[in-house]
Amino acid sequence: MFKIILFLIFVFLCNSLYALDIPTTIKSTIENNPKIKIGLEKINEAKELINKASGELLPDISSSITGTLESSNTKTTSSTTEDDTFADKYKLTITKNLYDAGIDKLEIERSKILFQNEIINFNILLENLIIDAITGYLTVLNYESSLTANQKNFEFLNKLLEETKTKYDLGSATIYDLQKAESSFSMSEANLFAAQQNLEIAKKSFKLIVSKEAINLDNLIEINDNINLNNIEENALKNNLSFSLIKNDIKNKNILLLKEKKSKKPYLDLTGTAEYSDSDRIDSGTETMKGNLAITLTIPIFQQGIDNSNIRKYFSQILQSEIELDDKTDELLLSISNTYKDFLINKSLMKANAYSMKAYKTSLESLNQEYLLGTKSITDLLEDEENLLNYTVNFSNSNKDYLISYFKILSLEGSLLDNFSEYLPKLE
Repeated sequence: MFKIILFLIFVFLCNSLYALDIPTTIKSTIENNPKIKIGLEKINEAKELINKASGELLPDISSSITGTLESSNTKTTSSTTEDDTFADKYKLTITKNLYDAGIDKLEIERSKILFQNEIINFNILLENLIIDAITGYLTVLNYESSLTANQKNFEFLNKLLEETKTKYDLGSATIYDLQKAESSFSMSEANLFAAQQNLEIAKKSFKLIVSKEAINLDNLIEINDNINLNNIEENALKNNLSFSLIKNDIKNKNILLLKEKKSKKPYLDLTGTAEYSDSDRIDSGTETMKGNLAITLTIPIFQQGIDNSNIRKYFSQILQSEIELDDKTDELLLSISNTYKDFLINKSLMKANAYSMKAYKTSLESLNQEYLLGTKSITDLLEDEENLLNYTVNFSNSNKDYLISYFKILSLEGSLLDNFSEYLPKLE
């Protein structure tokens, strides 16, 4: 029994010491989020496009079996004749295209592009989930920090209110001092409640994405903030996933256009047939075996103008995609600039808020002493305490926004998945 108790204590301590970090958060998200499972099935589905297109190069083989039962009844003035016959026929047909101007091979190439598109879409899904998971992680940390600051503020103001009530009863504090202390305490109480509710909602959102409880999160997050805007833009134009999707769409439309042009060319088919038949299975009949080999040359002459219409349609779609690519380039660069700007601004805000926090902590220590000596009023004390709370919360907010901006930059650059490659599913 004693050993069991020790074991339970050991397990409890291990669990309490365990910290959930961002890599573990990403790993859990990828392993458990249902959107990942759906995305993987879509990739498996897209693989069949390649198998189907490759199968078009193989011959078509079909067979048929036909059985015919025929009954006849012939009457004459002198006799009646009944005749029943059962004939059967077995047929095997093999058809192989000898020349199609390369349309089937183009379809294989196109199916590979569609498969790549599905992988790109899956990676975009991964990026979005990783950003959501990181945002949820940092939001919980932010609200935990805010709750801690509001809890300290609440305890301080509660103590100060009690002291002010005592001083008011003794006549050493004014009614204004009491009202000011009560007002600040009431606001602190409301802020504390809001902080508690925000944290609860953030934890629920985190669990929905990550499938883990947001308990004991590691607040030590290391990043490489030595990033250069020009390098980010250069990498993004090569590696951004949405960008790659549009480029693939242009390739796909070009193949469809080429297929439509080739549909005007002749194609050649070879058909081989083997046939066995027995004219009567009931009585002695005639058995027949025959085979033939046919070559068919088909030359398209007029297809109701559909092919020309499709050619014009694909030209238009390619032009649309090229315009979209140019537009996407401008949007991407603008988005990178804005996110990079937010990254730098929040980095500066973190420093400014940290200095302000330090200054107001020092000021409060001094004010507390002067307040006890009676040289400073409660108003002075409450103003500095409120300022300390605001700068503490602002520091936490700017720290969260700073880190989120960093990971969004990696996503825009197309390098976010590289940072968590060991946790990603292996795609063939």
